[in-house]
Amino acid sequence: MSEVTILHINDMHSNFHSIKTQTRFMTERRAQLEKEGQKVFGIDLGDLIDRVHPLVEAEDGKIAARVLNEEQIDFATLGNNEGTAYTPLELEAAYEGRQFEVIISNVKWATTGEVPPFAKEVHFETVDDCSITFIGLTASYPESYGPNGYLIEEPMDALKRLVPTLAADGHQIVLLSHLGIEMDHLIAETYPEIQVILGAHTHHFFEEGKWVNQTLLTGGFKYGAYIGELHLKTEGSRLIPISDKMIAVEDLKEDSTIDEGEALRQEGIALLKEEVVLPHIPAYSVKELALLSLEAMTRQTGVSVAFTYTGLFVVPFKEGPLTKFDLHECMPHPIHLNKSRFRVSDFKQLLQIFEEQQPELLEKAIRGYGFRGKLFGEILYTGFQLASGEVVVDGKGLADDEFITFVCPDHMRFVPFFPIIEEKGDNEIIYPDLLRTIIEKELVFKERKNHD
Repeated sequence: MSEVTILHINDMHSNFHSIKTQTRFMTERRAQLEKEGQKVFGIDLGDLIDRVHPLVEAEDGKIAARVLNEEQIDFATLGNNEGTAYTPLELEAAYEGRQFEVIISNVKWATTGEVPPFAKEVHFETVDDCSITFIGLTASYPESYGPNGYLIEEPMDALKRLVPTLAADGHQIVLLSHLGIEMDHLIAETYPEIQVILGAHTHHFFEEGKWVNQTLLTGGFKYGAYIGELHLKTEGSRLIPISDKMIAVEDLKEDSTIDEGEALRQEGIALLKEEVVLPHIPAYSVKELALLSLEAMTRQTGVSVAFTYTGLFVVPFKEGPLTKFDLHECMPHPIHLNKSRFRVSDFKQLLQIFEEQQPELLEKAIRGYGFRGKLFGEILYTGFQLASGEVVVDGKGLADDEFITFVCPDHMRFVPFFPIIEEKGDNEIIYPDLLRTIIEKELVFKERKNHD
């Protein structure tokens, strides 16, 4: 018999305020357990990084490998913050220099149909006579992964493909799940062959794990608040889960008033400020930036009708040089554009929903779905008029059974305020440019035009 411990983290989202304490605990606890003769694995369950962080933006995600190397992580899987925020080549570059295995069983490169070259579909370990297989699964968002250059497989399909063969060959299975609590429950009920499901994505919290039949589920909340310590033992060829406990990182800090990640934030700010986009721009208010975004969206997509909202622009632009930091500070969101084709009758209904929701949304605090601002703000549009109940584009009235295409931030598609966009629209997310890149290109275009 051997004792096995898994130290696990999840969903940090670039919250590095306790990073030194977390790293110290991970390395010191590992050394202690190994000295006691235990086999130790360090595991990250995805969404480690978020492009809202200046250093993540400045280094194109390379901070991920740096952090996980320092914490002596052995295995990591992909969260949607990694997979949908970076193209395959960007993600490959971000993981250069890693000292850990990336395990992802349901994501492949669209160009090759193969597992990304920086990753493994599954990973095998042997402890005494026990063969352990680590599987990594991430939540399926085909509307985002597809345009970004990936093939995403439904998690249950991947398990159906992998688990029966692995179990028949005597492998014990540990699942790195960036799927969420509901999927974890379903998987545990469907596949009792899986001994442990290390959970993430929905930020659920199990202080001492949760048993579903003979499978132990974990949940470590979010933002680096907890480190999980999962204990198992081997008996012959079997891997037997014993217990999981969550350790509050705040209780480990020597000084809770110190932000241990501030140096990383300042490092990122300095790097972004070094990248000057334009030597001089006029001042832009938040509303002026929103109007500019309408111009940018229509010019860069070739679609004449566009919607946006002022809450996307967190701070105005001051007159003077424009740097990458200014763009990031103003638009910290990992938001792309969404192109949507609507029947005109449904488009009119969407306009009515906008009108009804606008008074509440003007000062409504929101978060999530890629949005990293504060308030939703005012909805603005361009490219059409509404005259006597008729939608007019380029001077032509459109009949209810005709179609109209518009672009908007993809956030508008996913928030709960406008479900009609998902229900009625033929939608396509446009990759790879984020909103701030689109604004950057528009300002550069205007500057060149002024000098022609």
